Amino acid sequence: MNSTTSLLIFILLVSFGCSNRVKNTNESQEKNLNRIGWVIKVKPEKLDEYKKLHVNPWPEVNAMLKECNIQNYSIFYRDGLLFSYLEYTGTDFDADMAKMAADSITREWWKLTDPCQEPVESAEEGVWWADLEEVFHLD
Repeated sequence: MNSTTSLLIFILLVSFGCSNRVKNTNESQEKNLNRIGWVIKVKPEKLDEYKKLHVNPWPEVNAMLKECNIQNYSIFYRDGLLFSYLEYTGTDFDADMAKMAADSITREWWKLTDPCQEPVESAEEGVWWADLEEVFHLD
């Protein structure tokens, strides 16, 4: 393993490692907060297109994300991988994700972004963005 690979693994573990629906145990937190991290590959020939799309995301898509209890959402890029981090504040993640998937404008957005991506090899069958395991968190 070279130093670049080691550094990338360290960054992943410390900065981006989050599992789906990890409950925040901070008792002072007034609302339900779950930190979520996902990873997916971006096709090299589609990277510029993907970045351009996210310079000006559709306001309706951003509104739907918020309506589905998603906040503090970021997507990072490194070496062919997209890492997303978000905080989910709702109480029914599956229902909120179904609501988002049923939204016609969001589906149109995905028709533009999905061709830029492909699941990582270790993703479960049928999973697009693969869950990351949270191994460290500091409030």
